[in-house]
Amino acid sequence: MLQRFQHVLVVLATLVVFIAGVLSYFTFTYFTLSTAPSEEDLWPRTEEWAENHLEAMSLPEKVSQLLSIRTAEPAATDTDPTYEALVDLVEAFGIGGITLAMEAPMEQAALVNDLQRRTGIPLLVSQHIEWTSGRRTGMGMGTSFPNMMALGATRNVELSYLAGRIAGIEAGAVGVHHVFAPRADVFTRSDSSVRNLLSFGERPEQVSIMSRAFARGVQDAGALATAMQFPGRAPGRAHSNIGRIRLRFGMDRFETIELLPYQDLIEEGIMSIMMGNHTIPEIEPDVGAPAMLSSRVTTDLLRGRLGFNGIVVADDLDAAAEAARSTPAEMAVRALEAGADLLLLTSDPYSVREAVLRAVADGRLSERRIDASVYRLLRAKAWLDLEANRYADFTVVRSTMYSPDHLALSETIARRSATLLRNERDVLPLSWGGRVLSVSLRGSVSSTVDSIFINVLGRRRGGTETASRILDVDSEPDDYREVLEEAPSYDVVVVSVVQEAMHMGEIEPLRREAQDFLTRLSRYDVPIVLVAFGNPFLIVDTPQPEAYLVTYGASEATQLAAAEVLLGQSETTGRLPVSIPGRYAYGAGIDLPQQSVRPGSPAEVGLSRERLALSDSVIYSAIGDRAFPAAALAVGRRGVITKLEGYGYYTYAAGKRVTPHSLFDIASLTKVVATTTAAMKLYDEGTLDLDERVVHYLPEFGQSGKDDITIRQLLTHSAGLTPYRAFHQMGITTRAALIDLLMEEELVYRPGTESRYSDLGMITMMLVIERVTGQPFSEYVTANVFEPLGMHDTQFRGTGITDPTVVPTEVDAHFRRRLIQGEVHDETAWILGGVSGHAGVFSTVNDLAKLAFMLLNDGRLNGGSFVSPETIATFTIVQDPDLSTRALGWDTKAPEGYSSAGELFGPNSFGHTGFTGASFWIDPDVDLFVILLTNRVYPSRNNSKISEVRPKIADLARSSIIGPPLFTFPDVERNETR
Repeated sequence: MLQRFQHVLVVLATLVVFIAGVLSYFTFTYFTLSTAPSEEDLWPRTEEWAENHLEAMSLPEKVSQLLSIRTAEPAATDTDPTYEALVDLVEAFGIGGITLAMEAPMEQAALVNDLQRRTGIPLLVSQHIEWTSGRRTGMGMGTSFPNMMALGATRNVELSYLAGRIAGIEAGAVGVHHVFAPRADVFTRSDSSVRNLLSFGERPEQVSIMSRAFARGVQDAGALATAMQFPGRAPGRAHSNIGRIRLRFGMDRFETIELLPYQDLIEEGIMSIMMGNHTIPEIEPDVGAPAMLSSRVTTDLLRGRLGFNGIVVADDLDAAAEAARSTPAEMAVRALEAGADLLLLTSDPYSVREAVLRAVADGRLSERRIDASVYRLLRAKAWLDLEANRYADFTVVRSTMYSPDHLALSETIARRSATLLRNERDVLPLSWGGRVLSVSLRGSVSSTVDSIFINVLGRRRGGTETASRILDVDSEPDDYREVLEEAPSYDVVVVSVVQEAMHMGEIEPLRREAQDFLTRLSRYDVPIVLVAFGNPFLIVDTPQPEAYLVTYGASEATQLAAAEVLLGQSETTGRLPVSIPGRYAYGAGIDLPQQSVRPGSPAEVGLSRERLALSDSVIYSAIGDRAFPAAALAVGRRGVITKLEGYGYYTYAAGKRVTPHSLFDIASLTKVVATTTAAMKLYDEGTLDLDERVVHYLPEFGQSGKDDITIRQLLTHSAGLTPYRAFHQMGITTRAALIDLLMEEELVYRPGTESRYSDLGMITMMLVIERVTGQPFSEYVTANVFEPLGMHDTQFRGTGITDPTVVPTEVDAHFRRRLIQGEVHDETAWILGGVSGHAGVFSTVNDLAKLAFMLLNDGRLNGGSFVSPETIATFTIVQDPDLSTRALGWDTKAPEGYSSAGELFGPNSFGHTGFTGASFWIDPDVDLFVILLTNRVYPSRNNSKISEVRPKIADLARSSIIGPPLFTFPDVERNETR
């Protein structure tokens, strides 16, 4: 009796456990707090079109609408059997869509248009764009963005949105309506492999935020976004029998990690979700039923619990069939049974359709079930307005796929994602001095993926030595030994390691030879900068270098960004979106400010490319009007040179073209570029007192009543000196004689009562600087101004020698009686041997942009402080508004009347001009500079047309500001997702 009672208790207990399990499963499967959009919410006002077409279809036509065939690569042509098969599927079979392989944009658009012309119901054209369109439309043919882990490293929702939006825009341009992106998998790292580098990161909240922004961007661009691969890719291992990843995790983890991004995406309104081909035993016990073949996952979880009403995509049924040792036809039926809508195939859609029709006839599938999926697809096509917009516009393809603004966004993402994890001994940024050895460790002999990085690093370092070496799979042991032997002779060794992503984002292992090289290199007493292109986990298997920079791929934009970070031309703000076990935690990253100017796009700093381009016509028109034969222009903002151009030829006879690196005589710009900047430096160091009398430094200047003149008065042109003396017409031929006359010079007005622009005052200032420093002026300025600022082309030049590599100035018919080219134009500076405080400097717009950057960057440059912000402020503000517009050395924008700065530069602007046709203006309120160099004195100085050109160029630059930098956003998610 007792035994029977115990048996009953056991049965009851088992029943209770079973009922609890059923209730738990029921709750897990069906109960939802989701506020997922309905079909009407997803695709409003599309019912009538979809219903009309659905009612007109036969059952075979409906089944055909569920299939999407993958196209071959390269693009099919009318002589290719593959093309004929595609035409048959469109015209005779009535296939619902195509999934494009990698194609060049024009070929892809042509193929899409050809096939769309052959069908009644428009094709739904799909494409994998996980790394955006540049990855899927041929090398260099479309914008190639850094991958999604890079976006995760930016912590910037706006950048993710814009990346998605441009992916959608470029996809639409080439005829794609259905974008397979973003991946919503949460990154995981097993002990044996690194996977999911296509993920936004390891934290579900971060993945959710970034993937929602990306998807919203795609759909705002008018395309369907697709979250991949549901229900996430948790830690797992390959099942030996089925060849699939088998995911093992508790339901708590699944609820809080894998499911969260998808649930948020669904509630956000994502229109499409792709199912994974991995098994999830805790949800679907059948190991032969991966997610896309499981009704528990697709119908019960995705449709039921999460309330998803969009398109469910079953990816690559051929691969699924191979894994299951079955056929694509059977996989298609099972996918439809599970709840899929769109079936992606690579072969034999006819057999697939026959199998589905048999399944309907046998009762495995109902026609109502088929109708539901076809109806969703038709509503999506109606939402896309494919009836009217099924064709790609070739004009749009050209303008969209090669958009410089899209490229600018890609480069911005790359810069914002670059993550500096280590910087011992402040080895970064690389200084302008010293020798750098760049070593590239490549995974394959044919790989050139880091060539841009190597070239930019060497080219932009200017006048210093940067050598490069490449070690790849074909390198012999002697090659490694030779590099190791020469490494100690360099000041820094930069090692770039390229590890290319394989299937599903898995990274190939570091070659043993490369690993041994890094280990042996670390034993030398030379700083090592390690740059990881594509694998943040590289550091796990290598010794710690002095500096470690992580990027998340090797796209062109990423290579450029890495080089700029090393050179200090880009700030580093990236944060690890994953943790590196034993090394760095999630969110690690070192901030470094930008410390030197770089070239870039107008869009990234809030300038209108079109407006800036109008300056070209102004300058070319001036050349045509013979205002000057040669010109160079630099416009920059927020540390970026957005326009850097050369115009015309050295003379009207053509010949040598002008470039941004052409050397011009900048005449009176010498007063600010050399003399004033040197005075700033000395004042900042405390060795020059602005209110000290000049005679304190230069006693012989006190002759003729000049003993009370101050340094400040020299710099504000209020010292009482005459503006100009024609020394060359006075029989003066030597520096000593000229200086003697200058010391004897009498005053022409009482100092401090007027301001008269004077060459003599700045020549005197040069003599003061020589006396204070104990060095010749040219030597001091070169060593303490030009070289620290990286102005390697800027120089004083000797006299008496013609140099055809320099832009000529005047054909001097009165004094030297020859063409002046490569020696100073100003006669007084020429008598002084080509070196003076008022004229004599030769420079390029590229070099002068570096000075402008320093002045706008609070005196910081190349890893240090050149002068303090307070010193810059002191020298660039009006000293006495009642007297003149003069600052110290610099002029400022006149409040009214003519100004070479135009009408639009602000009241705090400062600048200067040069007699030869140069001008240099800075508006600190909007962080803008404009530098124009010309040779308006060629062939004669009797030409004043430059006065019309300067203000026009300044106004165009100032009016090109269209708002804040387009791709610079507050890191709204940075703290939230750290």
